[in-house]
Amino acid sequence: MKYDIRKIIGPRIIKTGLSTFLTALICMALDLPPIFAVITAIVTIEPTAYASLKKAYVRFPASIIGAFIAVTSLYIFGENAFTYSLAATLTILVTYRLNLHSGVLVAAITAVAMVPSVQDAYVFNFLSRLATTTIGLATSTLVNFLILPPKYAGQIEALTKASTRQTHSLLIQRLGELVAGKYESDKSEKAYTKVQNAITETEKLLKYQQDEYRYHKSNREEMRLMNQLERELQFKKLYFTHLGNLIYLPEDISMKFTSQEKAAVEEIIDYLNRDLDELTMTNSAVRFIRRHIRSLDDEADAFKIHLLYEIIIIYQMIVQHHKAGSITHKKVQTNSRPKDGTT
Repeated sequence: MKYDIRKIIGPRIIKTGLSTFLTALICMALDLPPIFAVITAIVTIEPTAYASLKKAYVRFPASIIGAFIAVTSLYIFGENAFTYSLAATLTILVTYRLNLHSGVLVAAITAVAMVPSVQDAYVFNFLSRLATTTIGLATSTLVNFLILPPKYAGQIEALTKASTRQTHSLLIQRLGELVAGKYESDKSEKAYTKVQNAITETEKLLKYQQDEYRYHKSNREEMRLMNQLERELQFKKLYFTHLGNLIYLPEDISMKFTSQEKAAVEEIIDYLNRDLDELTMTNSAVRFIRRHIRSLDDEADAFKIHLLYEIIIIYQMIVQHHKAGSITHKKVQTNSRPKDGTT
């Protein structure tokens, strides 16, 4: 049985181990203390090559600032508790003031770690630490760029499918609660937060993959999949916003559905429980709700009108999105068939 080592321990762990090994090897070959370089290599491995390159431009000057502040503090006050505190505090303050936010951690670690090892050779140690930090930064950036380029499409696709199922189940659950007159629901709110976190994670991974494509070429199939997943995410966010309007209702809401209104919503629930291929944009329940809304009082029944409209909007969004996705899938299958008639 074959195992993909990347699935067992993860690409980022592999790259961290490799970058620390190479960093230590280079420093030892140059007779430089490897500890600062190794620390830098560990904390600068990023999820994408783009992030590594972008942040390297920030981390390098930040590490210079940290080293300089440490040497200066030690020269003036000597090695004591105050020196450690001053070096860390000033480094963080200066790097933040200079908008070197991505380099704060590296700079602060460099500053604090330098205090006990400088002794009297201030200039030599400053240049030495600067060299080792540079080696750590360069090595981790190159490893991140060249070794095991991140591929997030599989994770994004899995998260998208899972959140789609969860959102659909949540919608059906919430409609049932509304019919039963349960306008506040901790269960639905918790489920909403769970799906919301999944959507946020999907959006983050999608951004990572888009950044990665700036430096590593993708084929046509990969780009088609990423475009499809991006469209799916945009739809999900809009759909989710409307669903939130059904969950987070005012605490003092006073409203009751009539038996006819309940029957129409229950019919929509029944439709949503079916195969989505069977759904149509309009059905008897949708037509009834549209006609019924016109008979309601705009002021007395304002919130009921709002909820009924949201239900129709969400239902028709689902149908339209599913049909559009089915058409796109058929076109892709047709275009991928051999033109010589073979199958």
